Amino acid sequence: MSTDLSTIKRRTALSFVGLVLTPLLKMIWLSLSKPRELNHLSTTFSELYSKLWDFAEHSISHDGFHLPSALGNGPAHRTNELLSDIYGAKFSSLSFGGSSGALLTLLTAVLPKLQPTRDLILFDDLSHQSTIGGLIFGRWKAIRLPRQTHAIFDIVMPNTFENVRDIIKRHGPEKFAAIILVAPSYDGFRSPSEELKIFQYAKSHGISVIIDGAWDAMRFRVSELETPTLSSICDVWITSPHKRGLTPSSLGCILTNNEKIARLWDEALDLGFRSSSISFVECMIAEHRLTQIASGSWDKFLDKAEEAAKHLTDRIQDIHPNICVITPAEIQAETNDPSHILISTHKIPDLDARNWARTLAEHFAFDVEKATANTLLLLCGSPAHSTQIKEIMACLKQAFLMTLSKHKGTDHDD
Repeated sequence: MSTDLSTIKRRTALSFVGLVLTPLLKMIWLSLSKPRELNHLSTTFSELYSKLWDFAEHSISHDGFHLPSALGNGPAHRTNELLSDIYGAKFSSLSFGGSSGALLTLLTAVLPKLQPTRDLILFDDLSHQSTIGGLIFGRWKAIRLPRQTHAIFDIVMPNTFENVRDIIKRHGPEKFAAIILVAPSYDGFRSPSEELKIFQYAKSHGISVIIDGAWDAMRFRVSELETPTLSSICDVWITSPHKRGLTPSSLGCILTNNEKIARLWDEALDLGFRSSSISFVECMIAEHRLTQIASGSWDKFLDKAEEAAKHLTDRIQDIHPNICVITPAEIQAETNDPSHILISTHKIPDLDARNWARTLAEHFAFDVEKATANTLLLLCGSPAHSTQIKEIMACLKQAFLMTLSKHKGTDHDD
């Protein structure tokens, strides 16, 4: 594709001199005054390298925190703009490694530059493996943020401000570079008011807050009263739209209102974290779906999925009177994703819900999202489920009876 170079934004000769001369002088000063502090010298060099790369490529796509694509007007650029509009953030960028790739990039290439004088990170007990890997490769000193477990349902409860504050005070706020939180939990529960208090406390102490919202891709479906703005709960928010069918493959995204973080993200991509083989087909599919969502034309399909979840929730006890759906209030949470249906079987001692899940998979080709000894998690995320309520209930009930019969060695009536 030919491009009229006159339309490309170029820095003036004076700005180029400033671009090169300032960091060079800084590197000379660091070499003479602090010869042993090689980390500051290498950081300055990497920043210069990244800026020179940008200039050589004369890419204007970085100006809006976008992946390079047709000089800022291609499918990746448009998809990023849609993500910003839908989720309410100034800067956004696709992550071709999903939320896991975004977390690794943040912890190994962005956060060290954002917080060069701090070395502690408080990470959520529910963090994904990519967070653990990022902490290791980023050479961070890490402290685990434990989650309380509900005594009856045996599931984790939401983070609390008091728990976060107490741990940080114990080790010294000035040592912490970041807090990494998982919201909502895998089961769909969260407490927005606690997230607000945590962020305000962290902000007052200069601590960055990163939210791994891998299961929060549908946050725009919840009212503002229940879901506060991203800028009021974190510095960086990451999610995986592909988990809910909003984008194809393993596309994730990162959003922030902090321009420095956006710039550092682009520099990290320049230094080797950028995909060298972007799938523009995936980008165009994602753009099409996100355009439908932004315009509201996809609302009716999302409504159907949520209605299906409600119908299933209302009928769960048809399977057995001692089965129930766990509500946010029961585990001291404030809200949950309406499409997550967490079934409790703790009142049926003869049943291990993991065996129930295994029976569903082996005999009915019915996969659940997660199973523990006392819980079974369903994710009702497809509009097609609204027409399959009877079939879903029949599978759940028959598998339940088969599991009980097999493990008790007796037959059961309906």
